[in-house]
Amino acid sequence: MIPRQIYHISLLTAFAVAALLSSACSADDNSGLSNNPADDRQPVAFSAAMADSQESETRAAPKEMNLDRLESSGFGVFACYTGLHKYGDVDVQPDFMYNQQVTWNSSTWTYSPVKYWPSGEGEVSGSMGTYPHYLSFMAYAPYSDMSTGDAGYCIPSMSPQREVGNPWIIYRLHTDPADQVDLLYAKPLLNKTKEDTTLPFEFQHALACAGSSVTVTASDAMQTYLQSLSGGGTTKMELRLTAMTITYHLTEKGRLVLWNNGSANWQSIDGESSMATRVVDYAPSNYLLYSSAGDGMNYTDDNHGVFYIPIHVGNNYQTATVELTYEIWRYTGTSTYVIYRTASPSAVLTLSDYGGYEAGKKYAISLHLGISSVKADTIIIDWVYGGDADATDSP
Repeated sequence: MIPRQIYHISLLTAFAVAALLSSACSADDNSGLSNNPADDRQPVAFSAAMADSQESETRAAPKEMNLDRLESSGFGVFACYTGLHKYGDVDVQPDFMYNQQVTWNSSTWTYSPVKYWPSGEGEVSGSMGTYPHYLSFMAYAPYSDMSTGDAGYCIPSMSPQREVGNPWIIYRLHTDPADQVDLLYAKPLLNKTKEDTTLPFEFQHALACAGSSVTVTASDAMQTYLQSLSGGGTTKMELRLTAMTITYHLTEKGRLVLWNNGSANWQSIDGESSMATRVVDYAPSNYLLYSSAGDGMNYTDDNHGVFYIPIHVGNNYQTATVELTYEIWRYTGTSTYVIYRTASPSAVLTLSDYGGYEAGKKYAISLHLGISSVKADTIIIDWVYGGDADATDSP
């Protein structure tokens, strides 16, 4: 590792002298990295978009991030100045920008105080030629001040400003699944120079989402059973879904390192193995799922997706326990029904068994209701970008 070198002492000195001689101060901040005249400095500018396939084409989960919500919430930026060396060749820390809030003003992304590109070139000892001054940028969304609102609760801490190494943030589950914040990260923009006029952040989903769509159907065995009870059609039998609950057992906290190779760089937190239980209740309201006369239809709910951190800690695997209650009604012939059977079968899904530890993927749960059991399947229905969420080596 090449020792960190400081290249802007003379620039800082020059600005300090200029400040002493000047009777007015600029509201802009150049961090001592630009020696251009005040009217010729080049500001650092950003643009932002959702990565391809990251805009949801299905019904969004509560607070699911899209471009509109990104513009409403803004994002946070960490930027490291590495002098004449590239990122990873020297020690790094976010000394140029630290959790800089960037907001949308209806036409462009803005922030304050404005920062400017370092200018000029220099020589590196032992190398031939000259090199530009480099800046590297990393971002996450929604912006968090670590204290305010749902974003402040879900993103309660981050790497210290003077810590050497890749910047990171801590993410934790909200106590209410409906208020869970959808976390985004951007692929890093490394080794940028003043020739890079506008920096284009491309955001992806850092979490996974389970149960964004839940569908219940009567299994073939259940349908055959109802037909047998109908006596060849002489008596009408109905299957009604009366209650459904999914209880999630999830990793409570994780560390997202903002340096990444395009996939979410999640890490477990030393000493943190807490699991959180989150319960989602559904209201099927005596839903007619199937009848021996051919009435009824599948039950579907698209409103209760749960975001979760796509890692497990030790042997604490993340699970979803599904509990259903159904009633079978028999028509008496006098416009009334009597309950023939009541049952409450359940099933446990280990999310990793269904590929559920992959960031940027949205999973639907399909339930097949049997006489005394429930078969559960999951399918990927949206997002599908990036890859797995295993921690990756970093520079």
